[in-house]
Amino acid sequence: MLIKSKGFKKYALLMILGGALGNVFDRIFYKAVPDFIDFHIGDFHWFIFNIADVFITLGVFFMILSEFIGNNNVKDYEKF
Repeated sequence: MLIKSKGFKKYALLMILGGALGNVFDRIFYKAVPDFIDFHIGDFHWFIFNIADVFITLGVFFMILSEFIGNNNVKDYEKF
C-alpha cells in the first residue's frame, strides 16, 4: 500500500508505520512501551500516551479523512 499510495495518503501510512515501529522498538529494548505524556487538571487525569501512539492515531485519522475527501472515482472500481 505504501508504494502504490500517493500524496497525503502516503504520509498518513508513513505516520502509522513510524508509530508502530516506535512501539516495537520500545517493546524490544525496554520490555515495555513507556508513557510520556500525562495530562491532568486538578483531580481530572486525561489519557496517558506516548509519541508513537500520537503518530498512529493521527495517521489513522488522516487515512479516514483522505478516504472521505479523496478523489476516488467510480471508474476506479469498474476496472476489476
